Amino acid sequence: MDEPTPTRRRLLRTTGALAMAAVGVGATDAAAAGSGTDHGRQFGRVYANDVLWRTNVVRELDERPDPEDKLYFLHDGGDPIVANEDVSEDQLSPFVSESGPGDQDWNGGMWTTYSATVTDVDAFNDDAPLSNDEDILAADYIETSLGNPGFGPPNYFICPLNGRA
Repeated sequence: MDEPTPTRRRLLRTTGALAMAAVGVGATDAAAAGSGTDHGRQFGRVYANDVLWRTNVVRELDERPDPEDKLYFLHDGGDPIVANEDVSEDQLSPFVSESGPGDQDWNGGMWTTYSATVTDVDAFNDDAPLSNDEDILAADYIETSLGNPGFGPPNYFICPLNGRA
């Protein structure tokens, strides 16, 4: 019986799984194709579909990835939102993804950063934790725009989700 021709989605999933495995054994240069700065450092945690994941930056990219995963970086205009002393301790990460492992539109952590400025900390605290992209986009006290706010994560980078936090 002939094997079906692999689809682009299947190839992306396989590549993402291989990249995550390579990170685990320290082979980040082989796993992360493309130019840019090599990081390999601990990055923190990311919410995806109400689940908190561990992650680390593998490689900063010079150009916007295609396909991409959107990453919303919550901040108060000067610091990540979790660094604001008035913010609820329920918010465990300033990073919220549009998708995650198992989603049909997950691209393995090829991120494009979106600035998500919190303009009303009290309203934010009423809803905390914000842990999925619908929370971010529905909040009238959060202003989103393409790119980081001048601090935070790179605009474009590879950062797999390495397991639940």
